[in-house]
Amino acid sequence: MRLFDPTAGQLSVIVDAAYAVASGGGALEPEPIERDAIDAFQRHMLGQAEPRRSTGGPLPAALETSIPDPELRRQTVRQLAILSLVDGAMRREKVAVVEEAARRLGVSEFGLTVLSQLSKRQGRGHAFGFMKRVVAHYWSFDGRATMRDWLGMVWTAAPWMPGLGRYLGRGALLARYRALADLPPGSFGRAVHGYYAKHGFPMPGEPKSLPEGWARHEIYHVLSGYATNLQGELLLAGFIAGNTDELCLDIVLPALIQLHVGVKFVPGPVSQGKLQPDAFFRAMARGAAMQVDLLDGWRMWDVVEVPLEDLRRRYGIPPLTAPECEALAPHKALLPA
Repeated sequence: MRLFDPTAGQLSVIVDAAYAVASGGGALEPEPIERDAIDAFQRHMLGQAEPRRSTGGPLPAALETSIPDPELRRQTVRQLAILSLVDGAMRREKVAVVEEAARRLGVSEFGLTVLSQLSKRQGRGHAFGFMKRVVAHYWSFDGRATMRDWLGMVWTAAPWMPGLGRYLGRGALLARYRALADLPPGSFGRAVHGYYAKHGFPMPGEPKSLPEGWARHEIYHVLSGYATNLQGELLLAGFIAGNTDELCLDIVLPALIQLHVGVKFVPGPVSQGKLQPDAFFRAMARGAAMQVDLLDGWRMWDVVEVPLEDLRRRYGIPPLTAPECEALAPHKALLPA
């Protein structure tokens, strides 16, 4: 995603569209958490110090004419999809407004299709398509899933298969990750090694480890500072959605559906009511401010020797403020300093 500075007219239309979603096209009263979320979205993603309020109703008639830019159209629809889940109920009336906005703005994405299916309780057909996209864009580094990438998934489930680890070069990969411990204290690579060691996660190359591409998920934790508990993972999903383009909705919608709505969507824990709107959209804005998309061919090995704080500055990641740290401390949503 990108951080936008909309015109006054665009802002008015976007906010009215957000309230159209929250009200299900005028059929429902927006919940307090939805009003808070729309405010937070405006503050952090649209740079509005004084968020605008609106009333519920149908989508604005000027939606298409006010937002001619294709990228702003896509981001608007993505944010409307996120806002449709804020009340924690995944109501069909609200998702239907998102679908209408996407149609009118000419936006089509896999994540929107999945959201539509789930809101109709027809989500069973999404699993294989979702896995294909994750393998292609998360486990692979170039957006094309090869046989080697799929074999990496087999390795995760059956590392005992004769010759598979050798064919995939797991031994050399593990040695390379273990060698990160020898880098200077404060370096990015040393921080990555320490993260794995502290949390007990299998490093790439170890039995039952995920393919190396998935290590970028752990690297997002290191760079963002968000913890690995449920609250931290939801904030991280917002951060990644802000940073990356292709998998934006693929990352953030499953996190919201499982950790806020409480509906099983993909393998992993299920909870309810984890969303803190201000912290979530702030995390998304921090990811959107980054100068590099980690899921677009980025390689850790090019920067392992760079000091972690220098790398954060180089990538343009806004530092966590003292009030943020204080607000998130009771939720243990941040990694230890």
